[in-house]
Amino acid sequence: MKNFLRTLLLLTIITPTSMVLAHSNHGTIDAQSAIQIASKSIQQMTFKDLGYQAGKLDANWKAVPIEDIEVIDSEEGFYVLRAANKATNKSLYLKMTVTGQLLEAIESNED
Repeated sequence: MKNFLRTLLLLTIITPTSMVLAHSNHGTIDAQSAIQIASKSIQQMTFKDLGYQAGKLDANWKAVPIEDIEVIDSEEGFYVLRAANKATNKSLYLKMTVTGQLLEAIESNED
């Protein structure tokens, strides 16, 4: 029983770390995968500041449909995506590696 609890504790400690690194070791992603990762990242940023310039996003970003996220540039090794929040007339620009790691997130007004 003692070993079972130790194993369970070890798995609990390791699991969140492995989920964060899930995209960085699986080769390159396509544009559609980049959009899906961006959508999930935006959802996370509505309840937590992930350390990007955009900081913690307002709750209205949760309502941004995946159709309003697009790849606007695909430089060598990177995707640049734009998520449009039509309710607030703001956009979120995301820079992501082709392995799915989010590098930057910048919010701007579309005025």
